Amino acid sequence: MTDLQYDQEVRGYFAEKAEAYDDVDLQPYWVLSDRLLATALREDVLTRLPEDFEFLDAGGGTGRWTSFFAQEAHRSSGVLFDLTREMIKVAEAKAAHRGFADRIEFVQGDLAEVGEILAGRTFDLAFNFHNVLGFVADPEKTIKDVADLLKPGGLLVSFLPSVWHAAFFNIGIGHLDEAEKALTRRGRFTDTMPDMHLYDVQRIEEMHAAASLDLEVLTGFPNLIYPGYQETQLHGSTKQLVDVLAGDNFDRLFEMENRVRKAPGIAGRGNNLFVVARRTV
Repeated sequence: MTDLQYDQEVRGYFAEKAEAYDDVDLQPYWVLSDRLLATALREDVLTRLPEDFEFLDAGGGTGRWTSFFAQEAHRSSGVLFDLTREMIKVAEAKAAHRGFADRIEFVQGDLAEVGEILAGRTFDLAFNFHNVLGFVADPEKTIKDVADLLKPGGLLVSFLPSVWHAAFFNIGIGHLDEAEKALTRRGRFTDTMPDMHLYDVQRIEEMHAAASLDLEVLTGFPNLIYPGYQETQLHGSTKQLVDVLAGDNFDRLFEMENRVRKAPGIAGRGNNLFVVARRTV
């Protein structure tokens, strides 16, 4: 498959999901994952930024995490940059409804060209969450291009799909070929999604060093509970996970997960890898 064909496949995949993408908020597992991510952002990111920080949501989709930062930090402003107009339309409506549209600029474009499109702009914070760096053609170049848009001392925050979880998940559903492929740092979770880049600690360390970024936080989560096949879909949940996350169990599991989030060496267990890095030059 050529880069152009891959780009078109990714565009189609996300354009089709735009209107229903936020329905993941109805799935208990992803509610848990998002609560952990929000906690990590409050503790490990917001505390490192000025009150009036400017941010770049690189691959912002429907604006779920632009919303988080805009609502947590009322003096912040930013750019939501995404590949598809369909996703941006949802994000624009959300910003208008929640009252922070005047602080957000929406830009459609390919992250492969983010440096050229946003040339001359600088940010205190850039972030890319979930599978954004899974679906770019050249993640190492994209990290460098985004890092170059940071102010000196600015932060790059990523939430990345894990090699080890992709292999574990595919073994669990009997897809041994996909599990084996995951060990080459490429793979997918369903037959309907494009192949994506996968990450481990070594790759993260190397790509950030090449982009003149110092790692300040490298961990992963959730670590103690993993998604089932249903959680790879926009609708529905695995019954076992619904049951175990019901009622008071949810808060109890959250506390357990949050407790181990910073345990030494935990990153490799995470469903996703969480990275906070600082631009050094």
